[in-house]
Amino acid sequence: MANFGLSEMLFIGILVVVFVGPKDLPKLLKLLGRGYGKIRRASEELRRTFTMEVDRVEAEGRAEQIRQRREELLERRRSNLAKAQRDGEGIAHSDEVPTDEDSESEEDEVTSPGDPSDEPVDDPPQEIPVIVDVPDADPGDDD
Repeated sequence: MANFGLSEMLFIGILVVVFVGPKDLPKLLKLLGRGYGKIRRASEELRRTFTMEVDRVEAEGRAEQIRQRREELLERRRSNLAKAQRDGEGIAHSDEVPTDEDSESEEDEVTSPGDPSDEPVDDPPQEIPVIVDVPDADPGDDD
């Protein structure tokens, strides 16, 4: 912003009084004040809109990362389930009798009944809702 000294401000004040007149000076100042207020509100609204848009884009990026991770986990779960079913069928239909070494290695892979890997994974990933906070309009916009 420009640096005005006392002499420059007095000169501008005298010019305004001469050209506008002392009678219309309050109207001019009121008009300038309203214009300045509108510009401030518009710039604040622009800043708020920009911030909300940036937040929305970031939230969409995070949601996409979560979707990708979920899909990777579901795929890993499906492959582990298929592998476990193949291994289980191979042992049940084979002529070999499992030894103590085989049972110890299988005990490490045994899951508890409440383990999520026992649940069916046929359901597709669900959409994750994105919540965006929309601020209320300024109550002082009655101009």
